[in-house]
Amino acid sequence: MKKCLITGAAGNIGLQLIEELLKTQKYQITALDLKSPRSTKRLKKYQNQINIINGDINDTTLINDLVAQNDYIFHLSAVLPFNAEINYNLATIVNYEGTKNIVDAIIKLNSKAFLIYPSTTVMYGDVKKVKLNSDLNIYYDDYYAQINYQVEKYIEKHVKNYIIYRLPFVLNEYNFDKFMYNLPLQRNIEIITTTMVAKAFCNSLKHKNTLKNKIYILSGGNKYRTNSSKLMYEVLKVNGISFRYFVMYHFLKKNFYGHYYEDDKQLNDILDYQSGSISDVYENISKVKKNKRFINRFFAIFILHKLSHKM
Repeated sequence: MKKCLITGAAGNIGLQLIEELLKTQKYQITALDLKSPRSTKRLKKYQNQINIINGDINDTTLINDLVAQNDYIFHLSAVLPFNAEINYNLATIVNYEGTKNIVDAIIKLNSKAFLIYPSTTVMYGDVKKVKLNSDLNIYYDDYYAQINYQVEKYIEKHVKNYIIYRLPFVLNEYNFDKFMYNLPLQRNIEIITTTMVAKAFCNSLKHKNTLKNKIYILSGGNKYRTNSSKLMYEVLKVNGISFRYFVMYHFLKKNFYGHYYEDDKQLNDILDYQSGSISDVYENISKVKKNKRFINRFFAIFILHKLSHKM
């Protein structure tokens, strides 16, 4: 039975990936995450099915040991926007130095290991439509995009077996609010759900020889296209507004750009990961937040009115 290591396993994609891998009954799974009440709570349900380790991806001794033992590595640990914009040093330590620690362990101890890494489509910059071979537009003040570009290059140069997936906005009913802090209005946007990402990652193992050593855009497809104002409207309508949103939205750079992606069909034919539509996401948000956050929704009325004229 092949062995899989998931870093950042207590995150939304990590949890869904655990579910997908367990369904196959083909893999021994090791979940790595920093010890915290949140990660402990989220991983507890899997404690009799997988190996759970609390630790830091910058712990060289720990990473060397884990990389040496595993056939597949899903490296999901990362500081994401908006946190990457607030703390560039932390993002560099985690996103670049942490990934470098894993890659260096692969080089030294397990060159046959297969690495799957989620990057970002934000590197294409402020354009409407994107293909994989579209020019990158990495702006001088977009730290998250800069770091991801450096990580991609390091992986390409040093890892023998890898897949890099550039992801657009990844949403589900539980984590849909944080993306709004960096989101410019009235832009094309195509999302993907955590369920689809996890399914694609899991199915990648079956098709690794076809997909390996390339970069792909993993997008939601036509049914997940909208514009950023409409998406924000639908989220705020259910989630309401918070003080954190108000402060962050007015002070953070609006540099998390969305796009429409034009060449997802071939990848979906291989991985069979796309399903549903963006309407399903809105419906799930409503179910989770039903009868909750009434005050937050009340204070969002004025913003909703403004957004409705930009949709």
